[in-house]
Amino acid sequence: MPLSHTRRSFNRLTVYGAALIGSHALWPQARAEEKADVPWVYDDPHLSGNFLPVQREVDVADLRVVSGKIPADLRGVYLRNGPNPEFKPISYAYPLDGDGMIHAVYIEDGKARYRNRFVKTDSLAVERRAGRAVFGSFSHPAPVDPGMFLPGEVPSPIKNGAFVNIIWHGGRLIALNEATTSYEMSAELDTLGQWTAGGTQPLRLGAHNRRHPRTGDLYALEYSWRTPTVKFHRINASGTLVDTRSVELPMPTMIHDFILTENYVVLIAGPAVFDVQAAKAGQSMLQWRPDLGLRIALLPLAGGAPIWIEGAPFFVYHFANGFERGQQIVVDYVQHDKFALANGPTPTFKRMTIDPAGRGFKVAGFSNELTEFPRVNHLREALPTRFVYMPTLTASLKETNPPSAVFNTVLKLDTETGRYTRHDLGNQIVGEAAFVPKPGGGLEDDGYLVAFTYDPVRQGSNLVLLDASRIEEPPVAVIEMPQRVPQGLHGNWISRA
Repeated sequence: MPLSHTRRSFNRLTVYGAALIGSHALWPQARAEEKADVPWVYDDPHLSGNFLPVQREVDVADLRVVSGKIPADLRGVYLRNGPNPEFKPISYAYPLDGDGMIHAVYIEDGKARYRNRFVKTDSLAVERRAGRAVFGSFSHPAPVDPGMFLPGEVPSPIKNGAFVNIIWHGGRLIALNEATTSYEMSAELDTLGQWTAGGTQPLRLGAHNRRHPRTGDLYALEYSWRTPTVKFHRINASGTLVDTRSVELPMPTMIHDFILTENYVVLIAGPAVFDVQAAKAGQSMLQWRPDLGLRIALLPLAGGAPIWIEGAPFFVYHFANGFERGQQIVVDYVQHDKFALANGPTPTFKRMTIDPAGRGFKVAGFSNELTEFPRVNHLREALPTRFVYMPTLTASLKETNPPSAVFNTVLKLDTETGRYTRHDLGNQIVGEAAFVPKPGGGLEDDGYLVAFTYDPVRQGSNLVLLDASRIEEPPVAVIEMPQRVPQGLHGNWISRA
């Protein structure tokens, strides 16, 4: 059925409280004897502990506020996506594999409700029909019998789990994967189908896509493991594809994120390349090729040829923000000295200053603290920002030798002074913290930070709201989740307004 016939208005997010759930609110309690976790084990630290996927989809209204108080004027929903494989994997590489599961907390009138749903991709449909995993991993793809796909499903050796991110654009909720087709979701997290951006065919998008502060256009990334061509799509504020531009790299390259400023798309490509011959030899299809160096492309939004800059290699998963300052471009990001899926160097937060006229750049650091998943006030994306919010790991977490992407402290960095403030959660695990603007707020840090946390002793999860202007203070509110929320990847706050 065409998406235009099935799309539901996002106004459904305004329906809260007792009218939301009905009898389903009691479902988790009524079925408490059923185990929420997947019924299998896998020898990978990123599929155990709080990385262990959950199977159960639940709806619970009027969540218990453990401490503090939900601000009465806060209206919207926090949605977070993450890898949640339903079937025991054939092979697995965190954070590149899984099935999407959206965890949503809807807030209005000082109350909160919870709902979680799988993203029902074509890939998941193939595996559900088979009753088992049939795809390999992103780094070690496995052949899949074309006969397992139904008409309309595109045979592929690589799974599309739509598990990396969830965004709101053009009146639609869109679940994103890593550089492949995306899926539109309803406000109540029903999967509506692949998103076409107003066209006739599904549009391939990257995991991170950025909105222009003046036009409202969404700039979206597409790369491929087959070709060295990188595409940037411009999708207008109503959600319709307007145009596409391309640049060429020496080899097919993994590019998880990019930067947008008022006048440029900024592509920073470290040499994490796709090598099909290596995959055929039993090695990872993703190879680190430092001999290729780092390549930066500045694409003027007004048109014209890209400006190319080269440098010593490093890798970036995530950028916090980028903006123009005079004739220079400032980029805040987390730097990995090389690409590695396991046991890589400690990622640290950096600032790059690019000189387009001189075709050069310089990098400065703020500290050597372990970090990832940096965020800013998203209302100021592509504009100058001073504050960056990111997690780190401290000795107050009692887990020994935790796997990568385990943190227990939220940092706030003032990039003008270099000063950090922090909220240490002790023996609790936290992930990315998204920014929630205060209604009517005007200052850059006038808002909240929202994140899921996990208590390894209680083996339960909370949603925590921190005051972004004073993150060191006790939480504004701590909301108990009705089931464990596994460690995930990216989420966003979507205001009712």
